[in-house]
Amino acid sequence: MKDKPEDKKGNLHTGKVLSRLMKLGSRYPVWFYSTIFIALVLAFVSSYRPVLISHAIDEDILKNKDFHGLYQSLLFIFLLLLAEVALQFLLVYVSNFVAQNVIRSLRTRLYKKLIYFKSAFFDKTPLGVLVTRSVSDIETISTIFTDGILMVLGDILRIIFVLVVMYWINWELATIALFIFPIMVIVTRLFQKAIKKAFSEERTQTANQNSFVQERLSGMSIVQVFNQQEREYYNFLKINTKLEKAYLKTVFYFSLFFPIVDIITGVAVGIMIWYAGRDALTVHNISPGVLIAFTTSYINMLVRPMRQIADRFNTIQRGVVGAERVFTVLDSHHEIPDTGTVKKESIKGDIVFDKVSFSYVEGESVLKDISFEVSAGEKVAIVGATGAGKSTIINLLSRFYDISVGHIYIDGTDIREYELHNLRSHIAVVLQDVFLFNETILENITFGDNKINYEDVRKAAKDIQIDDFIMSLPNGYEYEVSERGASISLGQRQLISFLRAYLYNPSVLILDEATSSIDTKSEELIRKVTDKVTQNRTSIIIAHRLATIQNADKIIVLDHGRIVEIGNHETLLQKGGYYKKLYEAQFLKVEDKI
Repeated sequence: MKDKPEDKKGNLHTGKVLSRLMKLGSRYPVWFYSTIFIALVLAFVSSYRPVLISHAIDEDILKNKDFHGLYQSLLFIFLLLLAEVALQFLLVYVSNFVAQNVIRSLRTRLYKKLIYFKSAFFDKTPLGVLVTRSVSDIETISTIFTDGILMVLGDILRIIFVLVVMYWINWELATIALFIFPIMVIVTRLFQKAIKKAFSEERTQTANQNSFVQERLSGMSIVQVFNQQEREYYNFLKINTKLEKAYLKTVFYFSLFFPIVDIITGVAVGIMIWYAGRDALTVHNISPGVLIAFTTSYINMLVRPMRQIADRFNTIQRGVVGAERVFTVLDSHHEIPDTGTVKKESIKGDIVFDKVSFSYVEGESVLKDISFEVSAGEKVAIVGATGAGKSTIINLLSRFYDISVGHIYIDGTDIREYELHNLRSHIAVVLQDVFLFNETILENITFGDNKINYEDVRKAAKDIQIDDFIMSLPNGYEYEVSERGASISLGQRQLISFLRAYLYNPSVLILDEATSSIDTKSEELIRKVTDKVTQNRTSIIIAHRLATIQNADKIIVLDHGRIVEIGNHETLLQKGGYYKKLYEAQFLKVEDKI
């Protein structure tokens, strides 16, 4: 499975990514700066504790033999240790609070961005990739705050405080410790590019796997109908193997990186112990308390944060890769341009297509120089073979796509001059493949509109004669539909879709293949519903079954993206053209068989 073009994006500089994330964190100033303050206090407290230990050994035990003073020192050390534990708890909690607020904000922004993207974006981008961006990539960003840069800041502050205290106690030993830094920086920089590339590959393969699983689960009936379970299983194995290799590559780099870091720190520790021991045995100017403080506390307090910084570099790089991908989507511009200013409370429904041409893919025209008019309140049908461009017309009318050439007018105003939300508020669409959410029938009908109450829904359902059908379901309007509406029949889903459109009370109603895949009984009921919902409003009906549109005021016949005939049913039959051929293909052959 090839990597998607979108997966290869994410070329923002690491510094810029971290800077943007820190700006997001600083939107919660009290909590964000509290984290920094807590890290500062924690660094001071933890670095001062060995000083007290050194003082207790040298002054209370060896010099003054003051056991009462020793108990006081130990009590103070214990209290300082409790304070360190409390500060550590606060640091973890506050950093997580900042992280959760940042990712909540990012999730909201990303979702809002996606729901306004034009249909062409979703045509080209696998849903699995978008799910990865919205869920797992954003989740990795939280670790930058909880176990990444904020914790690294605390580690750096701790190192600085420890070095200051070490220089204060003994500058020679402190200078030896300082040599660790340039070596660590060089080693880290050598691994940085390889590690980042490995993480990027891992995220790409994760997105590919999510996309594959999403597609196959959605189309599982096709897989099983064609008995392709074994083939799809092996395809999944291939993708899973690629993900495994990408992950193991990151493990390899860090398996190599951390032992090298341990060797460097171990050598530095050995040199410091050797020098401190030699100095204590020869010069005798290093007290036992200082020697113990350096060898048992300060060395560990210096090495441990450095080791943690190296370890957290893993977390930061993983988070940066995820953030790059999220910011790539946030910075992209796939929205339908919403520059129109015209807002109308109501429209009559006069529609004009003026020399409209359109291509989904550049150079491959779907509609070619289309021109027709629909008068307000008129019922117009669009027919033609599959791929003729019927559904494209309604996609353009609702501005799910923007036209390449020509103009579309509603009530004399170019649709691009309408404010987008206002334009779509006057148009309702009933699709062939009705999508119902995993919610109650009532929630699917009202679609979250609090202005529509239960009584309104019941009244509308009775108007179009489908209240009995809904009430026959378990719990009636509170019946919870399974995902995509699989728990009810296609005809029932269509009826619910009609009711939703009827409640919407649009000026323009579009029925896209609304009866092409249902049984005859359901079709008869839907035909009655159609007659009801199309009364007194502009209606555009797209249908394969010509029996459903014989009473249309006007029929537009498409062939390969061009209008070949326009007229009513009787007129077109008398012409003996393309429409008559379609009619004969559907009806005369069936009659002969009967």
